[in-house]
Amino acid sequence: MNTELLKQHISAYKKWINENKEQAISEQGERKQLSSVYQAYTKERILSMTEEDIYEYIAPLWAMLIWGNKQYVVNKLISDNGLEILKKQIANLIWGSDKIETRWDEFRKKIKGMGPAMMSELLCKTYPHEYLIWNRRALIGFDYLEIPNLPRYDYQLKGKMYAYLCEKAKEMAVVMEKEQIILLIYLRLITLFGRNYKFSQT
Repeated sequence: MNTELLKQHISAYKKWINENKEQAISEQGERKQLSSVYQAYTKERILSMTEEDIYEYIAPLWAMLIWGNKQYVVNKLISDNGLEILKKQIANLIWGSDKIETRWDEFRKKIKGMGPAMMSELLCKTYPHEYLIWNRRALIGFDYLEIPNLPRYDYQLKGKMYAYLCEKAKEMAVVMEKEQIILLIYLRLITLFGRNYKFSQT
C-alpha cells in the first residue's frame, strides 16, 4: 500500500471536514444509525423473519439502489433459494462461528442472487470495525493506493480474498487513526482518492 499517498488524501479529507462540519456530522450520524439498525438483527431475529421482514432487511442496502423494483429482487431471492434456506444462510454469514472465509464461501455456493456487494454491506453495517463493503468503488480506491493482488473479476472474490481485503482496510484504519474507519473508507473512497483515477482491468 502506498502509505504516503494515503496520508496526502487523509490531509485533504480532514480539510474537507473542517470546511463542511455540518455535512460531516450528519454523515457520521447516518453511519452510526445504519450500523445500529443492522446490529439489531440478531441471529434469532433473522431466523424468524417473514418475507416482509426480508424485504425490510435487504431493500435499504446501497447495493439495491440500482434496482427500481426492489420488491421484485427480494421476491426472486426468496423464490430462487427458499425462505428458510435464505434466512439460515444470512444468519450464518453474519453470526456464524466459523471463519469469515468459510462462511463467505458457503453463502456464495448456496445462495443465488446475492453477490459480494450485498454480502459485504450486510457484514460491514453489522461489524463496521471488522469488515468492509466491497464493490467497484472500493476496488478503484484500493487499486489507486497500489494495494496488490486485488480481485479483478467477481469469480476471484472468494472468502480468503475477502478476508485479505478486510485486513488491508484495517491497515488503512491504523494509518487514519479514526473510529469506524472501514465504513468511512467506503463512503468517502472516491472523493478521498480522486474522481479522475482510471482503474485498469488488466
